Amino acid sequence: MRNATWFMVATPLLAALVIAPVAADDPTPGSWEKVPVTNPDVVAAAEFAVAAHAREMSAPSDGGPATLELVEILAAEQQVVAGVNYRLLLSVKHDKETQAAEATVWWQAWRKPDPYQLTSWTWKAARGD
Repeated sequence: MRNATWFMVATPLLAALVIAPVAADDPTPGSWEKVPVTNPDVVAAAEFAVAAHAREMSAPSDGGPATLELVEILAAEQQVVAGVNYRLLLSVKHDKETQAAEATVWWQAWRKPDPYQLTSWTWKAARGD
């Protein structure tokens, strides 16, 4: 009986000691997590987002994409789903004016030849507006 009591007390304590460090380091599946703006995957997603939005902004009669230039990646987060979502806060030059934009890019390695998809783009209001 004494061994059974010890087992009933020790098992949850040992489980907590083993699981707690793992749970603290592992992200919650599907949650957004900050990633470095210099991460090569983030940079590639940001460059894709700017180019894709430039194509979306162009009217068919314009003859070419709008001129947008990535100035800086201000912040980045990723979400692991069926692939990876990147939520990016970007500084973008448009018509000689620099504006902030939030873009979400979905990346799936198995989608060939285009693993990226721009799922949202929102221009941010200038500070003070």
